[in-house]
Amino acid sequence: MADRILFLTGHLARARLEAVLAGVGNLGFEWSVFDVGVKVAALMTEAIITRRLKRPIDAERVILPGRCRVDLARLTKSFDVPSSAALTS
Repeated sequence: MADRILFLTGHLARARLEAVLAGVGNLGFEWSVFDVGVKVAALMTEAIITRRLKRPIDAERVILPGRCRVDLARLTKSFDVPSSAALTS
């Protein structure tokens, strides 16, 4: 069974992120994208994510934008799912 990865993003990046993921082909995992409800993904806060992301999460890993300033350890504990910051340039 392939891993399930959930990508968190904002309104502006959602369509582009979905297009990139769909266009790559077989990534070796199942993916889904969740729009947290902010215009710009970097404006996500830990409180917003905790409040808007429904539990339980149907994923083994959650990927956050690299410029999102949150405590990954606290989110991991809160949702009981590993999370990691995506690299950005």
